[in-house]
Amino acid sequence: MYFKFLEICYTLIGEIMSNFTFAIKTAIVFFPIVALFFTIFYVLYQYHKYGSVNGFRTIIIYSFILYLLTAYFLIILPLPSIEYVNKINIPSYNLQPFNFILEIINKTNLKFNDFTTYFPTLKNAATYEAIFNIFLTIPFGIYLHYYFKCSLGKTLFFSFCLSLFFELTQISGLYFIYPHSYRVFDVDDLILNSFGGFLGYFLGSLFIKILQSRDKIDHDSYQKGELVSIFKRFCYISIDLFIIILLTFLESYLVYNKIISKEYLIIPLIMYFIFVLIFKKSIGMKYLNLEFKNFKNLSLKRFNLLIYYLTFILIYIILPIFSLFLGYLLYQNQIFNYNILEYYIVIILALYLMILILSLLLKIFHKNLIYESISGIKIVSTIKIKDEEF
Repeated sequence: MYFKFLEICYTLIGEIMSNFTFAIKTAIVFFPIVALFFTIFYVLYQYHKYGSVNGFRTIIIYSFILYLLTAYFLIILPLPSIEYVNKINIPSYNLQPFNFILEIINKTNLKFNDFTTYFPTLKNAATYEAIFNIFLTIPFGIYLHYYFKCSLGKTLFFSFCLSLFFELTQISGLYFIYPHSYRVFDVDDLILNSFGGFLGYFLGSLFIKILQSRDKIDHDSYQKGELVSIFKRFCYISIDLFIIILLTFLESYLVYNKIISKEYLIIPLIMYFIFVLIFKKSIGMKYLNLEFKNFKNLSLKRFNLLIYYLTFILIYIILPIFSLFLGYLLYQNQIFNYNILEYYIVIILALYLMILILSLLLKIFHKNLIYESISGIKIVSTIKIKDEEF
């Protein structure tokens, strides 16, 4: 009896995993594309809220995204052809609750008072489908309880919402791409998926005991967020540049339609510097909780800020671009040949890379950057460690 039970469990797991395999492979293919777009917003949000990007949190979040992709592909794949969907004629929905129990009983010889009918019932396709729908949302319940700290009621609600989204995807014919549904909207799936989230909630308690708690992850993030890394600086500068470029595109549109003259294209950059000089922080710094701080016993004057930005632009933008442009002009005037130009560009790029590496090393050893030393100010984080128990 024991070995028979193990054999059925092995068969059941194998059947479920065979359904997962194709969806997992598809999700892995699409995951880098989704992650690429998600990462930008994820990093900026983490810097905004915690001041740092926690590695363990990142693993949890990205594994959660991979799970959702896998679950989604499980309910839509394999995709049939439109010609096939036009030919099939299946019921669009089943609104009778617990109909899956009747199907299992009808398709098997299950008798609740006869234990010998239990094992054959477990090997039936209808049983596989019911168990599959439960297993589908167990990870969802685990994530909700362990990381998102949802209560049992919220876990049940969000599990139901996820299941409803899946069922609406199916009944709409994949958002009306197909002429009609190629899978059945089943109220039993809503019940079983919600039950899966319910089980996942209690399994999440086990993960809380084994892994770092959410409060511990947050505490470590706040602690690390007090430091201002090179990458965090790059993020705030990227936000500012994006705003400047966006405003410039808007003005280019106005210039193109002859609403304003082209001389106004410099206004976004001027507005940016005026904003910084008035509020003593840029929009990117404000979002990432950064501020300027004096560290040479000098009063923080707007003149210092101006020197700071002019020095930064000179070292990281003007000098490299001017060097490359100078090399191009020399080549156009045939002062030196093509081979010399190649070496010239390589040397300039190498010098630029050395500047970036030097900046990184200075920050690693907590030294002041060149433009910070010249201007007499530096950037600090306003993120503070919150007193939370973990």
